[in-house]
Amino acid sequence: MRLEEEFDISEDRALRITTLVRLLRGEGYEDVFGEYGSERHQKLQEQLIDELDKSLLEQSGNTIEERWNDLMDELDCQSRADNGVYLIPWSEHEADNWQNPGVTSSRP
Repeated sequence: MRLEEEFDISEDRALRITTLVRLLRGEGYEDVFGEYGSERHQKLQEQLIDELDKSLLEQSGNTIEERWNDLMDELDCQSRADNGVYLIPWSEHEADNWQNPGVTSSRP
């Protein structure tokens, strides 16, 4: 709800971000957070979970997707993932279910 309010976006659009955060903890993304308890793990826990809205506000970009993609670059996430971490633009996102956030492994 904080993302919806802070960025004036719909619930579905905010769900893309939070769904992708959950995905980053699973299969194909095992190395993104790094080893539990490591400095990287703690940093990503803070930036992507505890203070996601603040982390996104600190990024440049005109849309929440651009800000997310900038954050992924800053945190060097794509080089650690087998699957895509970048969000495609909202206008191109046509998923029929919320579990598909619309990602790509190359920066849109």
